[in-house]
Amino acid sequence: MKDAEKWYQHTMSQPLEWAIEYEGRCIGQARLTVNEADKKATYAVGIFDSSLLGKGIGTDVTRAMLKYAFETLKLHRVDLKVLEYNQRAISCYEKCGFIKEGVEREGALIEGQWRSDWSMSILEQEYFDV
Repeated sequence: MKDAEKWYQHTMSQPLEWAIEYEGRCIGQARLTVNEADKKATYAVGIFDSSLLGKGIGTDVTRAMLKYAFETLKLHRVDLKVLEYNQRAISCYEKCGFIKEGVEREGALIEGQWRSDWSMSILEQEYFDV
């Protein structure tokens, strides 16, 4: 419990990192790492409770983060990396307007096995066109 409280306090102290609350409990986090000089950010989201996957929560959070990034922060670009086998997340990102840019081959070591990441992004104009 102490680790969870420490994580929560750290998350809440970060201006562009948020806890995801669902039905009164923290179920994940979302983060924008902003590069102000280039008007872009890297996005990451995680939902920790696998029983909540497939309910549209990730899509709702992603859309809210994109709204904040483009309408409030006035960014030009948001990008992300996603493991190539995470089809649920890829579908979510595509639904929100992200476009696959490339593959980082064997860029992540997961449980002793090398996995590739997809690089995806959405530009300001693409966001407003969606």
